[in-house]
Amino acid sequence: MRSFAALRMTGVSATWRFLSIFALALLVNVPAQAQPQRLTIKTLEYPWSAVGRLNVGNHSYCSAVLISERHILTAAHCLWLPGEDRWWPPSAIQFVPGFQGDAVVHAKVKRYVVADGYSFDRHHASPSDWAVAELTEPLGRQVGWLATGGSDTSGLMGHAGYRADHRYAVTLDYGCRVLAAPPADPLLWENCEDLQGDSGGPVLAFLPGGPRVVGIVIATTARMGGGVTAAVAVSSLTDANRFPKAAHAAIEAGVGRGEGHPPVAGSPADPVPAWTFNELGAPAGHAKSLADLARLLGRSAGGRGEN
Repeated sequence: MRSFAALRMTGVSATWRFLSIFALALLVNVPAQAQPQRLTIKTLEYPWSAVGRLNVGNHSYCSAVLISERHILTAAHCLWLPGEDRWWPPSAIQFVPGFQGDAVVHAKVKRYVVADGYSFDRHHASPSDWAVAELTEPLGRQVGWLATGGSDTSGLMGHAGYRADHRYAVTLDYGCRVLAAPPADPLLWENCEDLQGDSGGPVLAFLPGGPRVVGIVIATTARMGGGVTAAVAVSSLTDANRFPKAAHAAIEAGVGRGEGHPPVAGSPADPVPAWTFNELGAPAGHAKSLADLARLLGRSAGGRGEN
């Protein structure tokens, strides 16, 4: 979100400076063949159709991801109006999944719950910077939703969102390297590039059964991309001791339970990522399952995550 850009400037806390130096030092040792790759999705197809643009108050936007028929996860700071020190009313927030320039499928936010203890601070990244929202319509039936939870970040990773340089299409960065994650660090850090607009989008683990949301993007240490991206780990969202109110909402939304679900028949979204397979060079007649997607992305990223 554009109002969060200050975190990308030099005025970061000492903790941020230490973690940034630590993470960037690790990047030096990443093999060339494992460097992150980027793909701009140019059609409405699952699983990318579950990622959407969160339009806030008609003047800013973030990213968000469907995790059930009616629920999305996003970053809490996306819902804050800093100029007036208040939260946006749900009626001022619209979710457009798989946005490609035309709002083919969209819905208003009915209600949302911000993580307990979150306080907007543009200079610090917080493990409480997340929110779960319920939509007025079950959009997940039309565009699908993604599974959530899990803490295994050892395989092929990526993140997706509506970057400031591609505001009308989902941009997927994949082949990311996780630099730190809970319980060793309160945040999940990875080396895929983040730009304004990516906030609230999902960090994904690409598994044979389909992508799983393991984090929610909240910030980057670089002003214009590059550097290190920080995310809230989804595994922490159901911690009722830390988030007594928000954890209940996350559990009700299905965080950590069940698998993702493709669009129903006849929906505007393709239930198979055919365009993506073509872009990744899948052979003609090649099976197009989500397991194949994970293998192809892994091959494109230099072999990371292949089974």
